[in-house]
Amino acid sequence: MAELSPMMKQYFEIKEKNKDCILFYRLGDFYEMFYEDAILASRELELTLTGRDCGQEERAPMCGVPFHSCEGYIAKLVSKGYKVAICEQTEDPKAAKGLVKRDIIRVITPGTVMEQSMLDESRNNYICSMYSSDKKIGICFCDISTGELYATDISGRDYYRILTNQLASYSPREILFGGDIINLKQLPEFIKSKLSAGVEMLDDDKFELSLCRETVEQQFPDEMHLISDKPVVISSVGALINYLRETQMSGLERINHLEIYNEAQYMRLDYNTQRNLELTQTMLSKTKRGSLLWVIDKTKTAMGKRLIRSWLDHPLMNISKINNRQSAVEELVNDTVLRLELTATLSGIYDIERIMTKIVYGSANARDLRSLCSAITDLPQISDLISGCQSSYMRMIYKDLDLLEDIHSLIDSAIVDDPPFSVREGGMIREGYNKELDIVNSDMNNSKDILSQIEAQEREKTGIPKLKIGYNRVYGYFLEVTNFYKNLV
Repeated sequence: MAELSPMMKQYFEIKEKNKDCILFYRLGDFYEMFYEDAILASRELELTLTGRDCGQEERAPMCGVPFHSCEGYIAKLVSKGYKVAICEQTEDPKAAKGLVKRDIIRVITPGTVMEQSMLDESRNNYICSMYSSDKKIGICFCDISTGELYATDISGRDYYRILTNQLASYSPREILFGGDIINLKQLPEFIKSKLSAGVEMLDDDKFELSLCRETVEQQFPDEMHLISDKPVVISSVGALINYLRETQMSGLERINHLEIYNEAQYMRLDYNTQRNLELTQTMLSKTKRGSLLWVIDKTKTAMGKRLIRSWLDHPLMNISKINNRQSAVEELVNDTVLRLELTATLSGIYDIERIMTKIVYGSANARDLRSLCSAITDLPQISDLISGCQSSYMRMIYKDLDLLEDIHSLIDSAIVDDPPFSVREGGMIREGYNKELDIVNSDMNNSKDILSQIEAQEREKTGIPKLKIGYNRVYGYFLEVTNFYKNLV
C-alpha cells in the first residue's frame, strides 16, 4: 500500500486523539473534513462530497466549509448531538518550513457552545455533571456562555425523583456521568425522552476525589469551604471543570463563582408538573407562545429573558426572598414614570454576560467590544434612575451596580465607532490611540506620498533633477539615475 501524504499523516495523528469528534481541519480559507467525517458531514449538512489526493491509489473522501462562515454548519452538527473539534494552523504558512503545524484549539459540544449565533438568547445553555457514590449524588450545572455554575448533593429514599426534578428544571444540553449513576437503569430513558440531551460516561479516574479537590480549590478558592464535607459534589464539579479545560483549552477565568443550593430553596416541580402547568412552553406545540412565560415576559434584554425564565423554573420557597421581589415589583408598578424610563433605557443594552465570556475566551471581535461599550454607556442613567428606590431589592441592585467607567474609556479610546467584522480587515484601532500603530498605518496608507517625498529629498541632496525611485522583485526599491547624471552619483 502506498504511503500517505505528509498532510494526511498529520490529519490522522490529530484525528486519533479526537476519535469521537468531527474534525474541522484548517486548510487555507476552509475547514476540510476527510474520510468518515466527510461522509457523515456531507450527509448531515447537505454538502457536496469530493475527493483529494492522499498519497494512495484511491482519493480521500472530502468536503469543506468556509472558515469565516463555519458557525452555522457547526451549529447544525452540535444540535444533532455531534462534537466538533476545531483544528487550526498554529504557525504562519509563509514562515513554515515544510508542513504547516496544526493543533486542536477547541472542542465544541452541545453543552459548551459560546457563539451567540448558535445560542438562544432567552435561555441558558447548561452542561451537567453528576457523580454517585455511597447512595449520594453530586450534581452541578454550568452555562459557560455566562459563567454561572450551580451545585448540590442529593440523598435519601426519594433521591431519584429529586434528581429528575433537578434535570427537568435546568434542562441541560449535555450530561456527564460518573460513579454509580450507571446503576439507575431508568435514567437514560428519562433523559432521552424528556430532555433530548447528549450523554457521556466519563472514566472513574476523572471523578477521583483528590484530583477533583485540587481542581475545585484552584478554580473556587473562596467557595471550597462550602463543599469540603461533600465529596460527591467535589467530584462532580471537579470533573466538569477538567472536562471544560480539555475541550475549551482556555477562558475558564469567567467561571469564578460556585453557587451551592439545596432543593428546599425552591418549589418541587417534577417534569410532568412543569409540563402540565405550561410554565415555559405549551404541551402541544412545545413553543413559548401561549405559555406563562410568554404572558409575563416583557423583558428588554437577553439577560432579563434568561433571568425571568430561571425564576419560573425555580420558584422560591423562602418567604423573605419572595417578599423582597414583590416589594421591588410593587415599587416599579406604582411608579409609572420610573418604570417607563427604565424600560426605554434597558431596551438598548446588549448581552453583557455573553459578550464578557467571548472576551475572556479571546473570541470577541471589535464589534463585540463596541456593543459592550454601548451597553456600559447606559449604566450611569440606570444608576441615576434607581438611586431613589426604597425597596431592599432595588437598593441592593443600586449598591452593587458597577458603572465600568474604566472599561468604557478604554474601549471608546481604542476602537473606532464602526469597526470591521474581522481583525484581518484592519482599521479597528482608533487613530491617536497608539503612536507606533499610527506611524505604521500612515506608511501603509500614504506610501506613494512617502516615496514622492524621499524622491524629492534625494534630488535636492544630489542635485540630480531626474532622479527617480524604482522597484523590482529582485532588489526591491532603488534610486534610478540616467547615464547623463552618473558623474553626480
